[in-house]
Amino acid sequence: MRSLSLPHRLAAITGLVLAGIVLHGVHVERRASGSAAAGATPPPGGQFANRAFDAKAQVGDIWDAKVMPALRARAGEFVALRAAMKANLDDAGAKHGHRERGEGAPWNFVTHLKGRVVAADTEPSAATMDVDADGDGKADATVQIGPVLRGTALRDSLPFISFTASANQVEYAQLANAFNDEAFARALKALPRQGLVGRTVDLLGVFTTDDAADDPTITPVGLTLDPT
Repeated sequence: MRSLSLPHRLAAITGLVLAGIVLHGVHVERRASGSAAAGATPPPGGQFANRAFDAKAQVGDIWDAKVMPALRARAGEFVALRAAMKANLDDAGAKHGHRERGEGAPWNFVTHLKGRVVAADTEPSAATMDVDADGDGKADATVQIGPVLRGTALRDSLPFISFTASANQVEYAQLANAFNDEAFARALKALPRQGLVGRTVDLLGVFTTDDAADDPTITPVGLTLDPT
């Protein structure tokens, strides 16, 4: 076959590049002609959202029957749990915690804490209070009181809630939010926002940590205050 001269080769290459640009333009135009171009509102989670998935309903259905029994069964008394964590974090986690990702991942612990409120920050939406559990007058834990509860400790403390059982990352994240919303509605919505300091709190909650020396941030699933 006779080889092309340099000008002919350049002309052929230019033609291929232009053809590619034209095809790419057609592809983009075809995507833009879908529902988004027509003004439709995409579902939460975009293309990965499952309109039939209802995280709130799923969490509500299992809260009393599965969630609370599972947490109560593994809860460790806070002061004793902290001592056990400092002695051997993994041994304490095996008894009072859960982690799905295996060795090296943070533990999600379940604890029963009773103590005195020494400080409260109730102005932010992610409000908190600090609790002294050992009677030395210093805070041993921060307790989330919402209405915004941060983190995924509650979802991640439940061995029957697994990422592999979720359709995708979006649904898994929606479950975390639904668990936090349910915890607020059940345990914290009626909590007063004034006069917390000095009162005794009794709670069941969860926290995530990979360092026993850190004061944990606890998400309550049940909480009572001493009578005033």
